[in-house]
Amino acid sequence: MSTSNRLIARLLMTTVLAGAATGLLAAPPAWAAAPTVTASENESDQVLFEADSVEREFDDGPIIAEGDVRAYFGARYLRADRLIYDPETDIVIAEGNVSITDANMETAFAGRVELSGDLRDGIAENFSALLEDNARLAADSAVREQGARTRLNRAVYTSCNVCNKDGEPKTPTWRIKALRVTRDEERKVLRFHHAFLEIAGVPIIYAPYLQTPDPSVERQSGFLPPDIGASSRLGFNIELPYYLAISNSQDATFFPKYTAKDGVLWQAEWRRRGANGYHVLSGGVIDAPNDTTTPAAFTESTPGVRWHLFGRGHRDFGENWRASYDFERISDKEYLRQYDVERRGDLRQELDRSRTNQLRSNARVAWNEGGSHLTIDTYLFQGLRTQQNRLAMMEQGLGRIDDARTTPYVLPLIDFRHDFNSKVAGGAVTARANIASLYRTQGIDSQRFTTSLEWDRDIITRGGHRFNLFAKARADVFSYQDLDQGTEVCFSGDAPCAIGFPGFSETDTSDITSRFAPTIGLEWTYPLAREFHGAQLYIEPRVQLIASPTGLNDDDIINEDSQSIEFDYAGLFDFNKATGYDAFEDGQRMNIGVTASAETLNGFLVEGSIGQQIRLQETKAFNDSSGLGEKSSDIVGSLNIEYKNKVGLENRFRIDNNSGDVQRAESRAYYRGKIIRAGLSYVRLNEENIANNLVKREELTANANIKLTRHWSVGGGWRLDLDSNQTIQQNFSVGYEDECSMLGLTYRRDRTRTRNVEPDNAILLTFTLKSLVN
Repeated sequence: MSTSNRLIARLLMTTVLAGAATGLLAAPPAWAAAPTVTASENESDQVLFEADSVEREFDDGPIIAEGDVRAYFGARYLRADRLIYDPETDIVIAEGNVSITDANMETAFAGRVELSGDLRDGIAENFSALLEDNARLAADSAVREQGARTRLNRAVYTSCNVCNKDGEPKTPTWRIKALRVTRDEERKVLRFHHAFLEIAGVPIIYAPYLQTPDPSVERQSGFLPPDIGASSRLGFNIELPYYLAISNSQDATFFPKYTAKDGVLWQAEWRRRGANGYHVLSGGVIDAPNDTTTPAAFTESTPGVRWHLFGRGHRDFGENWRASYDFERISDKEYLRQYDVERRGDLRQELDRSRTNQLRSNARVAWNEGGSHLTIDTYLFQGLRTQQNRLAMMEQGLGRIDDARTTPYVLPLIDFRHDFNSKVAGGAVTARANIASLYRTQGIDSQRFTTSLEWDRDIITRGGHRFNLFAKARADVFSYQDLDQGTEVCFSGDAPCAIGFPGFSETDTSDITSRFAPTIGLEWTYPLAREFHGAQLYIEPRVQLIASPTGLNDDDIINEDSQSIEFDYAGLFDFNKATGYDAFEDGQRMNIGVTASAETLNGFLVEGSIGQQIRLQETKAFNDSSGLGEKSSDIVGSLNIEYKNKVGLENRFRIDNNSGDVQRAESRAYYRGKIIRAGLSYVRLNEENIANNLVKREELTANANIKLTRHWSVGGGWRLDLDSNQTIQQNFSVGYEDECSMLGLTYRRDRTRTRNVEPDNAILLTFTLKSLVN
């Protein structure tokens, strides 16, 4: 064959490939080295075509390329043993080990392919395709129509591996066999006609019609894996989610939960994300039947419509303003536990409030510009403590009783901070202001205004000593109304214990008081590090001296926002350890502590800390259970041991300075191996203060997960109340996971009870067939 004929063949093939609209060819590999022939000046029309031999018997005859035929067009790539192009019929035929890969790295294989000249339509024999997310599609034959739809006969679909690690064929975990399959690339769906779902080669379910999202799409409307369970509270229950892709910027999920005992809990979530904001709303409602087993005297919420509503979002207005919200409300205190409702997905928080004793709703407006920061907040609270807890507290004449009449709402809480650019005496200066207004339906209303000016400077000497000097001048003004009605902390039915409140009298139930609280302090630290026989050693002693006037926490100030404090080493060097503004750490005191660590080359790490506060005077800023306030505070510290991030022991403790008893201890041991992962946690809390919702407890929690085989694992958990030697919760699970499926079976035993909710035994089954559901 002449050189001119060879060039004609290449040009003709270039013209054919340049018209490809199927997206079936991919970029050439780095090892490919062959001449490039250009069919036009447009770079998109450039094609690379090579073969061991190219023949053409006569000028108008078909072009035949044989022997490792390779063709490249843009980001598309074709390989075959033999390729024939007939200009007269405008048909391209590829035979023998045909593979076609597109720009999305999806590869189709066939024994023989017959295509139209523009490659839009065609027929393939012994067809198979490797799609995204490891999905595989095979058929006896495939017909491509209009460049956007492929029809397959006697097809099989799976996302499981079809060969073992040695390359031998194996039966996939699951697959769908169908008489006909249509892959619609425009609508991004796979449609199965007369389909069987097989699990481990055994037919399980027949469906005359089945549709699933194409593996190439990230999101598409469709059903999600169901959660199936049974419990003593709800009976048999099943949750079947449906995902709805509304647009590119918003979607919704409907997840109704059927319960044999209470009917259907209708639930849904809506999300929207835009250039200037993000919103997510979630809610549920159920018409609960009448409970004839619980005496009416012990029932806080009457049967009927029960519901929950969660939400979170923000909207930006320009570069400096943002409005945001985060709310959670429920119909009654027992609702969350009864139906296992929690914040999901984007609404989930590090501390899931659906498992605590209080729900909080917040709306905020924030402004930031330069060194100035302004936030305006409002808060609504909903208590979840039950009637049983309330009666016990009322019998003692104290404690939070979660009466909606005395639960405050904050409207507004304004906080402003300005950081000055210029330094004063070498230190940074910050001005702050805070306004808080609390209102109750029946209880004390209060307003507070706080302003402060702060100065802070760090000095580091050549010898490595670090000195921090700070000073703060703060002024507070408090105003109270309805002092005769009490608060949620001090309330006993119709006889509020408000006599001790400031300004209380039979004729005058309001009061205004003020406070000026200056503070100066000096902190010294001296971090030291060295290497010793290959080990890295570190030690840092730390001393903080602080002086403030005494007597700044008299009874004429009601502590609304600083009632709870967790005293540990991390907060030892806060010069004011009060969590809010109503309490103020006054007097002259010294905080002292030391941290140290040692790490060896083989991965062994030991680190610890210990410290204490020494005071010249006692203070009323903290309650007796906090470990603070006396001349010598409790001793706080930590001790952690770890080896190669596999085995570790973490300890955090607080020891009573007078008796030596452990007031608070939190310990956790863990092991993270390839086969076994286990943890053991111990919590001891000796402090007890009902007003601050602190209850003496001692608990032990253990959990473990063991990998039995490559795919199978078992796990379990156990939580024990050591005071009563009673189990709080137990769970046991069996799981299976491979490259294409997940299966989990969990048994849970919850022994906690309230006035209206009994202990629960539950079984939950979850399963997912990857790529089959969205």
